[in-house]
Amino acid sequence: MDISFDKIIRSISLALDLSQASSIERESLSAEFKTSFSTSHKFSNHSKRVTYIALKIGKKFNLSDDSMKNLYIAALLHDIGAANSLNKSHTSASFIKEHCLNGEKLTRNLPIFSDISKIILNHHENFDGSGPFCAKGNDIPIESRIIHICDLIDMLYKENIPAYNQRTDICFSISSNSNTIFDSNIVDAFLSVCEKEIFWFDLENISFIDFILDSISPVIDATVNLEQFEQIAYILSKIIDNKSSFTAEHSRGISKLAYKVSKYVGYPEEKCVKMRIAGLLHDIGKLAIPSSILDKNGALTDDEFSIIKSHVYYTKIILDRIEDIKEISYWASSHHEKLNGRGYPMKLTADKISEECRIMCVCDIYQALIEDRPYRKGLSYEQSFKILNGMTSDGFICPKAVEQLKGALHS
Repeated sequence: MDISFDKIIRSISLALDLSQASSIERESLSAEFKTSFSTSHKFSNHSKRVTYIALKIGKKFNLSDDSMKNLYIAALLHDIGAANSLNKSHTSASFIKEHCLNGEKLTRNLPIFSDISKIILNHHENFDGSGPFCAKGNDIPIESRIIHICDLIDMLYKENIPAYNQRTDICFSISSNSNTIFDSNIVDAFLSVCEKEIFWFDLENISFIDFILDSISPVIDATVNLEQFEQIAYILSKIIDNKSSFTAEHSRGISKLAYKVSKYVGYPEEKCVKMRIAGLLHDIGKLAIPSSILDKNGALTDDEFSIIKSHVYYTKIILDRIEDIKEISYWASSHHEKLNGRGYPMKLTADKISEECRIMCVCDIYQALIEDRPYRKGLSYEQSFKILNGMTSDGFICPKAVEQLKGALHS
C-alpha cells in the first residue's frame, strides 16, 4: 500500500492550522522581535502562508531541488512542536525554545525527510546569535533562516485589514531588523518578492485557494507504506493526546484495543493494522477544539457540547486529504455514530454503520470508561461492561461489537 507523503504533510499542516485557529488566547508579538509593531494575529492558515512566503523567497535564492523540498516540508510542519499552544510558541521565550526542541524530536522520527528536524530546531534562531540556541549567521541552516523571517512576517499580517494598508508597516518592521534578527540577504529577497501586488493578493486569498500554494510547491512524489504511515500516525497521536490533560494515552489505548478486537474477529493482518492506525487518529479533529472546552472540569453547556461534537467532522476533513486511506478515515471519523441514528456528526442509522465503525465506537467508549479523569477514577472492567450493556439495551451501540471486545480482552 503506497500513501502519498505530500498529502500526508498537507493533512498534518491542515490539522496544525485548525489547532492554531482554536487558540483562544491572543497576545502581542514575540519579545524577540525588537519592534513596537504589535499584532492581533489569530494563527489561521499560519503554516500555509509561511510556506507560501518561504517558497517565494527560496526561489529567489535558486535553492537546489532537495533544499526546496526540505524548505516546503519544514515550513508546513515548523510549528508541529507547539500544536496545542501556538500563541505561547511565539510570545514566550522559554516556550519558543521548548517548541523548537519538541518539533525537532517529533520530526526526527519521520520515516522519510527526517533531516528537516534540524531545520525545525533552528527556525527561531536570530542571525546575530541572540536566539534560543545562540546559533549565528551561516551556522543556521538557510531553510531555517527563511522560515524564521516568514514566520514573523505572517505574525505581523492581519487577515482583517487589506494588504495595501499594512504592507508598508510590515516591510519596515522586517527591514529594521536586517542583519540582527534576520539575514540581510533574506530580507532583501523578501523586499524584492513583495514588491509585486500578486504577492499580497495571494496572501489575502490563500485561505481558500489551495492552488495558489500548489502552483509553486515542489513536486514530492515520495510515498510511504502502511508501516511507515503508522509511524507518522503514532507521532500525531502524541500531539492529539497532549491536547487535553484528560486524555493522555487515550488514542494509543484505543489503537491497541482496535487491533486486539480486529485480530480476535479474524481480519487479515493489513486490515488489523489499518484499524490500529484509525485508533491512533480517531481524535485528530480535537486539535480544532479549544482546550478550555476539552479540559472543562464539569458539565458542558449545550453550546460547548456542540463544539465538542465537531471534532469528528474535523477528523474526517483532515484525514480525507489523504486520498489513499479512505477506509481509515471512515472508521476513524465515525466512532460517535449510534445504531439508533442519534450519534454524530452524520446521524447514521444501523444499516449505514459498518462492523469496523461499530468496533471503533465500542473501543472508544470502553477506553474512556477505564481511564482516570480529574472528576473520577477509572471504572473497573465489570462497571464498564455494565454501562456498555446498558447502551446496547438502549439501542445505542452494537451488542455483537460489545461481545467481540469482551472476547478479545479475555483471549
